[in-house]
Amino acid sequence: MIEASAIRRSASAMRTALVGQQTICFSSRKLSGPAPGVGRVIEGVERNGREFEFTWDDGLVLHTNLRRSGSWDLYRVGDRWRRKHSDAAALIESEDWVAVCFDAAEVETYRKEPIDRHPSRGRVGPDLSDPDVDREIVVEAILHHSDPSIRIREALLDPRVVRGLGNVYAAEALWATRLSPWARVGDIARSDLIMLVNYASRILNEHLNALGDDGFVNLVPFEVYGRNGHVCNRCGDSIEVTNSLPDNRPLYWCPKCQTRLDWRLLDDTPPGGAQPS
Repeated sequence: MIEASAIRRSASAMRTALVGQQTICFSSRKLSGPAPGVGRVIEGVERNGREFEFTWDDGLVLHTNLRRSGSWDLYRVGDRWRRKHSDAAALIESEDWVAVCFDAAEVETYRKEPIDRHPSRGRVGPDLSDPDVDREIVVEAILHHSDPSIRIREALLDPRVVRGLGNVYAAEALWATRLSPWARVGDIARSDLIMLVNYASRILNEHLNALGDDGFVNLVPFEVYGRNGHVCNRCGDSIEVTNSLPDNRPLYWCPKCQTRLDWRLLDDTPPGGAQPS
């Protein structure tokens, strides 16, 4: 049986190596559920005893139960494995690393949604990962949202409005359109929403279809996601990140060139201060 200390070290190493990285390849010979897509970003690696969970930016979660004999190994791409490739129960590959699961008793995926946003509580929105989706439906859903004060970033992650986008591509689309993640949906014009949804659909499908005709994955680099402290390629300021409520997921944005309709920056006080009545 694999020692508990080795299990803890494995979880820590995979968290360091994989979180924030795009998926180049996923395979499993015993997976129950949908497979994570190429281009999707790993947002979390958690361990509870001998159970591991990997979370992707679109809410998909991979759950593995190692029981007594299972293990997760981490290799640099190109390194020789300690066991045969045919023994692998699951494999997650990023640009630099390969995480391999051996002898797992369970390998399954499911989607994690906040209870108050679960699709079973109402309709679900169109899937933007479908290249033939009617994007106008998404625009209308945001434009006529039941809560006009909700932030646009929250609306983009609400499965009742739109599915398939995820945290990473929401951040990229907001940066491309210079919209603040804190902009309220009731303040955004239709023309801006059309531009936002069209760009989100395009960048999402570019990444999810990154496997070229030559068999190599040609990933498009991100502009903000995972680039905390790096220079913004548009304005030269530093990209920032915060854990955003209510979902506590990382929110990346440029504080200099991504301020359009940021309600935090609005000031209703007349120039020169309040005037006496």
